[in-house]
Amino acid sequence: MTGPWTRDETSASGQVFEFRLWAALTEQSRGQLHVFLPLADRGVDALVHRLSDGVYLPIQAKSRSTLMDGEVHLVILADSLTHDELLIVAGLIVDGGLGPTMLVVPVGEFKRIAYLSTDQGKPIYSAEFGMRPRSDSRWLPWLTPSERLVERLGIPAEVEQEAPVEFRPEWRSDLGFLGEAEVVRRLAETGDLNLFRAFPDSETAEIAVLHLINRRVLGLQVKTVDVDQARLRATVDVLKSSFRPSPTTYFVVLAWLRDEARFHEECLLFPSIDLLDFARDDGRGHLEFEYHASAASQIGPDKYRIELGELRSRVTSTIESDT
Repeated sequence: MTGPWTRDETSASGQVFEFRLWAALTEQSRGQLHVFLPLADRGVDALVHRLSDGVYLPIQAKSRSTLMDGEVHLVILADSLTHDELLIVAGLIVDGGLGPTMLVVPVGEFKRIAYLSTDQGKPIYSAEFGMRPRSDSRWLPWLTPSERLVERLGIPAEVEQEAPVEFRPEWRSDLGFLGEAEVVRRLAETGDLNLFRAFPDSETAEIAVLHLINRRVLGLQVKTVDVDQARLRATVDVLKSSFRPSPTTYFVVLAWLRDEARFHEECLLFPSIDLLDFARDDGRGHLEFEYHASAASQIGPDKYRIELGELRSRVTSTIESDT
């Protein structure tokens, strides 16, 4: 379909803008920016993981499908701009792509520069910028050509890629999905955490956890092994080509008891930077280690054993700590 978006299609046009934005960031950065999308709408449209230094950038996308007097006009409720580190990325949606100019500005600067007024008693911020910015535009320092968008997120426009991103060679197993769903369910029980899913899943972290109070982010890689009471041992493997150890990335290992159709009452939670302390190279592109679901030792991965019921509190305390 072509032609201008109608008022009834505002929500759809906003969704189209967001996915074009995520695609542009992935393409321009050649995968060095990894997009995580929220599992619940709680004020952040995406977390963008900058792989060069491990920083997670919270993004709020704002779009318009038409220009007023040649400019994009933004009106944002003040109540939605409570965190100054949030990045507003705004622009125009056009047929088949994005408009030629984008606004990329932290919320703190946006509130300083934008006009503050009220609408029906509610405080609002408003801003306008053109696709061919004037030299006297107050937004000029925060405007960028759409094709150089990643520069504003800390990635050179001309990216030298050391190696292509290698996507997983097989479909995610039903068991793996079950484990991820269990971790998400348990973490979602606390109101202080906002959960994000990687799109695409091409690095170590596949779930990003944003603490809504201190704004710190923890990345999680979930591994699920299949065991039964007769054999509680299983091999956990990690794809070497996408493994990027980081102090802000942790592994969670769950054991699914096939004969009882439930998860084992214990799991592993450990920093990704510790994986090489006990994992071995299998010679086929994976790092692997053996997990025993009921071992009593404190050797290797066993020292990271916790009760599955403690997972939520342990993840929360980890993300709340200063380390």
